[in-house]
Amino acid sequence: MNQLKAYTLAFLLTGFVFPQQSQAAELPTLSAQIKEVVKWFTGNFDNANQVASNPSVPVITMTNCQVQLDGSSGTDESQNVYLEQHSAGFNRVRFYSFGLGSGAIDLGIRSFINSSSLTGLCDRPVSERIISQNNLAAAVCSLDLTYEPSRYVGNNAPTGCPSSTGGKVISSVSIQANSINSLDQIFSSSGQLLVNTPIEFRRIATVPESSPLAGLAIAGASLVFLYRRKQARVTMMKSVNSKLS
Repeated sequence: MNQLKAYTLAFLLTGFVFPQQSQAAELPTLSAQIKEVVKWFTGNFDNANQVASNPSVPVITMTNCQVQLDGSSGTDESQNVYLEQHSAGFNRVRFYSFGLGSGAIDLGIRSFINSSSLTGLCDRPVSERIISQNNLAAAVCSLDLTYEPSRYVGNNAPTGCPSSTGGKVISSVSIQANSINSLDQIFSSSGQLLVNTPIEFRRIATVPESSPLAGLAIAGASLVFLYRRKQARVTMMKSVNSKLS
C-alpha cells in the first residue's frame, strides 16, 4: 500500500512540474518582446472613449513612431520611438528607448533640448525620422517592462524620477496590442500629490510607413480607377448611340 501511495504521489508531482516547464518554454525571448511591444506602442491613439464616460479628463491625442539615432551603428537590439502628445493644456514630446534589461525590457525615457523642430516628425518619410543625439537631454527616466500574456506592464515606484520642480514623478504603464493605459503621479518637493489621473489611450490608426512600393500601389490603384471610369463612359455612349439610331 505504501508503494502504491508513493507511485500516486510521484504521478501527481509530475503533473504539476510539467506544466510549469511548458509555460517557461513558451516565454518569448527579450528580443522578440522588444519587437512586439514596439509594434503595439507605435501608431495613433487618443482617449476619446475615456473622455466620453468622464468629461473631467482632458482630451489627449498621441502619435508614436519608430526613429533612428544619428550616428547609431544599429548593431544592438534596442529600438527607439518618438512620442508626441497634444491636448488643450500641453504639448509633450519624448524619446523612448526599448532595450535589453536583466530579465525584462529596459525602457528609458528622455526629453529633448530643442523640440520645436520635431513637431510632426511621424508625418515625415521613414528615412527622415532621425533624432540627433546632441538634442537628447542627459537625464533618463527608466522603468522595467515585464511580459505578461497579452500585455506588458511596468512601473518605477516608489523612487520614480525627479521632476523639474524638485519633486518626483512615479509612472506606471500597461501596453496592449490596441491600447495603452498610463498613470503619471506627480509629487511636489514636499511630497504632496499634485496629479493622479490615469489616461486610457485606444488605437485609432497605425502610423503609415512611406515607401516606393506604397507609392506604386497607390498609383496603380488610381490608373485602374481611371481605366474603369473610361470604359464605363464608352459603354454609356454606345448605349446612347444605339438608342438614337
